[in-house]
Amino acid sequence: MRLDRRIAVGAALAALAVLSTSGSLYAQFEEYTQPGADLAKGEVDPEALERAIEESRWRLGGLRIDPWLALRNVSWHDNPSGAANDTQTDSDISANAGAGLRAYVHTGPDVIWAAHALPEYVWWADQTDRRRLNGRYGLGVFGYFNRLTLQATARRSEQLRVVSAEVPQETNARSDELGLSTEVVLGSSLSLYAEGGRAEVRNVLDGEPPGAAPLERLDRTEDRVRGGFRYRPGSRWRFGVGMEWTEARFDSQARDLSNTGTAPVFDLAYKGPKFEASAAVELRSLEPDGDSEFVATDTTTANARVGVDGNRLSPAVYTRRTLAFSIVEGYSHYESDVVGIEIEATPGRRTAFRVFGETGTNDYTSTSAPVPPRSDDVVSYGGSLRIQLWRSLALELSGTRSDFDSNLPGEDRSLTVIGAGITFGQDRGDWY
Repeated sequence: MRLDRRIAVGAALAALAVLSTSGSLYAQFEEYTQPGADLAKGEVDPEALERAIEESRWRLGGLRIDPWLALRNVSWHDNPSGAANDTQTDSDISANAGAGLRAYVHTGPDVIWAAHALPEYVWWADQTDRRRLNGRYGLGVFGYFNRLTLQATARRSEQLRVVSAEVPQETNARSDELGLSTEVVLGSSLSLYAEGGRAEVRNVLDGEPPGAAPLERLDRTEDRVRGGFRYRPGSRWRFGVGMEWTEARFDSQARDLSNTGTAPVFDLAYKGPKFEASAAVELRSLEPDGDSEFVATDTTTANARVGVDGNRLSPAVYTRRTLAFSIVEGYSHYESDVVGIEIEATPGRRTAFRVFGETGTNDYTSTSAPVPPRSDDVVSYGGSLRIQLWRSLALELSGTRSDFDSNLPGEDRSLTVIGAGITFGQDRGDWY
């Protein structure tokens, strides 16, 4: 099933008439996007942060501390090595067990400091060499003043996750990130914003089986700077325009895909009482650095989402185009175009579930003429169920299936992950 790349881009551009993002800072490459994931990343929501403070279980003067305890992602993997369908290894079971704390403190009425330390142990039933201690750690300061918003964060995330669509296996990956963003109100409706960040991506490959895919080729450092203007004509609308500069520097001596680029960026947003939508478009121009094998690219990345917030049922449709680096010799990167639908439902006060389905195509850019064209069709679907057992105690069940159908022989592959877990404490994100 071929998805014309123009469908996703055209849908995103059309959606610009009514949509937007949360003013987030995007990397030029989204290496892997979890099927069904919402790409609308942005600044920490002050209302959600204040709510997390109020719901914290322990209070020591002005310090609020919230414990976190979880046995999560107890998962069955049908293809733990991410191999092609005709060379798949035996299935395996993994689980994460963790315990940690989130802490908050106000320094003045407008400034909040937040920190989290959430270590967890990753266990595999058969692949014992892949057992290790992972975790999420971070420190941030968030200032919400009369005409100025400021956010500064530093965090490390080391988790078991899929790193690349080319190798649909969960592996240990680490990301160290520094971020700074600010927005200054210039008038009643106009503001100036600036954002910057650095991310170091490392794939922790100790314990991987012999012959595992060379995921270390994706190890890199990315720098991103974005700035521009936002216009808010009312409480429901926001428009943004700006410019972004990016740089990616690769560690691998075997294969260098380092590049720099610039992009005009546009975003719009609407949020009503029952209807909300978001979209962003970046007109990217990327060039190789030095002797890099990266192929110069002028393309559009975009994402858009439209949803209805119902009392019990909340459907949404989405589309996105992202770029991803390739670890396969002969290819520089690929464009991933996706369209999908999701439905969230709350049939009861303590029960919520979500289902999704999406389809798309990964189109590759080759580094030389003799390399055959490659295009992989992707179909993903899945769902999750969350049951609030008691106050901060919740049971979660989930399942995801992804099928990759390539035009090249021997490259078809799939991944099925069925998981369960139980969590005590807030776990809506790193900061709350």
